Amino acid sequence: MSWRLRTPRFARGLFVVLLGYLATIVVIDELTSRYLRLDVYAAVAPMVAAALCTYRQTLVIGALDFVAMTVIYGVLPTSVPTVTRAGAILSNALMVGASIAVARLLRDREDLLARERATGEAAQRALLRQLPLRTREVVVDGFYVSAQRDALVGGDLYEAVETPHGTRVLIGDVRGKGLSTLGAGSAVLTAFREAAYHRRSLLSSVGAMEQGLARYNASGEGQEPLGAQERFVTALVLGTDGTPPHGAGHPAPDAPLPLLVVDCGHVAPYVIGPDGTVREVEIAEPGLPLGLGELAEQPRDIQQVVLPAGCRLLACTDGVTEARGPDGAFYPLAARLQRWAALPTVQLLRTLRADLDVHTGGQLQDDAAVLIMERLPVADPVSRQPARG
Repeated sequence: MSWRLRTPRFARGLFVVLLGYLATIVVIDELTSRYLRLDVYAAVAPMVAAALCTYRQTLVIGALDFVAMTVIYGVLPTSVPTVTRAGAILSNALMVGASIAVARLLRDREDLLARERATGEAAQRALLRQLPLRTREVVVDGFYVSAQRDALVGGDLYEAVETPHGTRVLIGDVRGKGLSTLGAGSAVLTAFREAAYHRRSLLSSVGAMEQGLARYNASGEGQEPLGAQERFVTALVLGTDGTPPHGAGHPAPDAPLPLLVVDCGHVAPYVIGPDGTVREVEIAEPGLPLGLGELAEQPRDIQQVVLPAGCRLLACTDGVTEARGPDGAFYPLAARLQRWAALPTVQLLRTLRADLDVHTGGQLQDDAAVLIMERLPVADPVSRQPARG
């Protein structure tokens, strides 16, 4: 747990305490009888510094400790035998050297983690666009938290794109977590973005995602390090294909929003009403996750969900619904949403994220992603065709 304590402020405070500790050891040792030796405890200072202070602070503590012991046993007059004095100086030097070596290793580890975090952040920017995402019909906002603190991106993915056929929204969860899931996530996202524009049918787009993941797994990159199992991805794909085109005849902003839904083994979404009601969307035939489609006895099904006027749709990954507290209890998402249903989207997301952290004690077991989709309050009279850039 030392990585949590190695903050600059804590390290500075501890550094001062260790300096005082060394001074106290030396003073007491000189004022008491030679038969009461406390200098052996001075070696505790550089060891503690190595674990909880910076590398430079450890060097200072170690140097002062070694100088103090060398002066006490090698310079000041004493009745202690020469062999004993030499052994004390040598043992102290070994402890100081070991502490500095540990501090150096910890510093190198922190530098490596910093580089990995920078790599993860760059990968996140390349793979996942920054929320919120807007189309001509809806706005999708949310948050994403990686379970691994040394990586900013992991196994969850999301996207919302404007297409000639309507808005397409995706939220998914790659089996596993951390940077090792980037390949499968990238394969699914790339297939989703491409198929969204060129395939009118939502089921056809899901089929393209299945094929993209199958090609990734067939390349051998999707194999688990310790087994022959391939990556699979749970996904929830939504489309506004049933919404009339923009322009003449476009429904008012307060009209219900029909959504087409294909569930590939994913967590069911929730509809949040303006009156504070929260209901889970009942998926009639949830299909198997992407990557396991060939095992299905029947093809995936598509169903329509009507989002009433003023309602929002919340979709999440199982990193939220299966997040466990210290007592082993799952996170009560539905109950929390009922409590916060009246909050604006931004505030609801901020509150949900903070409460999730409190529930788990900051120890998420899996990556967690949450998306909230709501209709734009003003209808855009521009043609449905996306802008070409």
